[in-house]
Amino acid sequence: MNDYTHITQMENILNSHEDVLKKLEASLDFIEAHMDDFKSLAAYYGSDQWFADLSDDERHLIPDTLPRGVLSQDGIDNLMGSYYDTGIRMIELGAQMLKNR
Repeated sequence: MNDYTHITQMENILNSHEDVLKKLEASLDFIEAHMDDFKSLAAYYGSDQWFADLSDDERHLIPDTLPRGVLSQDGIDNLMGSYYDTGIRMIELGAQMLKNR
């Protein structure tokens, strides 16, 4: 009797990669569709409006019930860094994906 366990292993690889690529495509679709929103957020960070909002927050003029993570020193900057790092990673991984075709 032949051992066909490798077929199950390959089937699992096929299915898991198909599932992950569908999720990745959905994530890329979201980023692509909302890139203008990200650009607006990046432009807001460090703008006169952002500094005015930060000042109002420091003077406790903004209600405590209003979420204001965008006024943190790190929130937007970390997201912008993640966008950059992820973009570089996608380029590098994309090259590997194309080479392994």
